[in-house]
Amino acid sequence: MSQSEKKTARLSAIKKRDGYPEQLRLAWSDTACQRVVEWLQARPGKAVRSVMVYVSFRSELDPTLLIEWCWRKGIDVVVPRCIQATRGMELYRLRAWDELMPGAYGIKEPDPQAAQRCESDFIPDIVFVPGLAFDKRGGRLGYGGGYYDRFHELMRGLAAASGRSMPEWIGLGYEAQWMKDEIRIPMDDHDAYVDAVITEHGLTRRR
Repeated sequence: MSQSEKKTARLSAIKKRDGYPEQLRLAWSDTACQRVVEWLQARPGKAVRSVMVYVSFRSELDPTLLIEWCWRKGIDVVVPRCIQATRGMELYRLRAWDELMPGAYGIKEPDPQAAQRCESDFIPDIVFVPGLAFDKRGGRLGYGGGYYDRFHELMRGLAAASGRSMPEWIGLGYEAQWMKDEIRIPMDDHDAYVDAVITEHGLTRRR
């Protein structure tokens, strides 16, 4: 798929997602957050100490309930700050909503004067990523900036250098954001696949 075709696909996906009634999106978001909590509580292996999660913008699935649950459980909530010059992301520990400020693209981001910046070699246990659409093979249609793809590469490098594990890469979205049937999202070599997607219907692992 050419870049122009990808752009058309993104515009179509945004229009579709924006078209869901707000009350429906809020209900789906709350239920999806409950599904995430259920998954975290049932997750085998070591306890989750930190999660990276986005702050929702416009019609994205709203992870507010998940963030507040993590705060109550003592799980570190890490939120990215986009650096437009490099198309990279800086990570900050978010401890309260008033540590946010309007940032790149009008999205609320950590205020560097209020939030605590993470160490340069920090690797979260789980990364929750937004998306415009997902397919059952782990394909994710992003916004075209490549921020999460670059961050995935950074995490791979840090994990390889330190002998630590890569964080689980989990998409968050509405059930209506799945690509239909066997349609695949076109993925370039540098695009990061998600390990699973959680919607209001629960978790689906990539095939």
